[in-house]
Amino acid sequence: MSEKLKILVAYDGSLFADSALEDLSRIGLPRENVELLLMEVAEVWLPPDNVQTENEPRNFITEAVHKKLERNQKLLADAAVSAQNAGRQIFEKFPNWVVKAKATYGSPAWEILFRADDFKPDLIVVGSHGRSMLGRIWLGSVSQKIATEANCSVHVTRGIIKKDNSPAKLIIGYDGTKGADEAVNTVANRNWMPGSEVKVIMVEDSIVIQEAFEFERDIFEKAGSRAVQKLQNTGLKAELMIVQGNPKHEILVEAENSGADCIFVGATKFDSKLERFLLGSVSAAIAARAHCSVEIVRPNYYQ
Repeated sequence: MSEKLKILVAYDGSLFADSALEDLSRIGLPRENVELLLMEVAEVWLPPDNVQTENEPRNFITEAVHKKLERNQKLLADAAVSAQNAGRQIFEKFPNWVVKAKATYGSPAWEILFRADDFKPDLIVVGSHGRSMLGRIWLGSVSQKIATEANCSVHVTRGIIKKDNSPAKLIIGYDGTKGADEAVNTVANRNWMPGSEVKVIMVEDSIVIQEAFEFERDIFEKAGSRAVQKLQNTGLKAELMIVQGNPKHEILVEAENSGADCIFVGATKFDSKLERFLLGSVSAAIAARAHCSVEIVRPNYYQ
């Protein structure tokens, strides 16, 4: 991670996106030394600026198309105003941050990922359209694409559960892999309210355990205990829970039962078949199905 934390917020002006802004106060982010770029993407088509000059009008454009272009230009202008207003809201809460807001047009997921290649964020924050099954299906088209294809951590938020000054309830899906250790380190390095709690959930899933530990239960438990100890050393109330079953199901069940604010899961770059399996089958599935916010943690590969 760079010395200055860089955050890219994907914003669309909806209530769900506003919830993502509120969630910035709930995920332990530092109060200074942060550079944040808020991007709003108007999902419209506009021709390149160099297609027309004052002396060369586009005579081939029909009146209907011209009206469509005017409408799209207005939507882009509205997005720019909306983005600036959202940027001001963030700055009011975090006056020591460097906050910038911009608007563009095109396919939202593609534009956010394109901007990330240039901005090189440590974290992308995106809102999910709802907690219902229909809302989670929408996640697959935009947020899920960002979560699976970004080269940095991605925080998918699903609204405000508690006030800013209340202790957080967190879940870490832990399997002893490098990606899981990144998730533990991320939680340990954040600034949480006193009394915040973390449950480190280890699921005895045969594929993961055989690959990482060759199913040695004592090694499995020791890895989880080390993670818990690291969290406790930062002042967090942390405990280890080992369950049997499918990680995609068991982690979600425990998060819902405990009223978790956020689930942290690790995912590394696609360097092996196991890592592709873990991201596609576990991390992405949890992000798509959880009733609370989810942060998929990975190193910043933009650097």
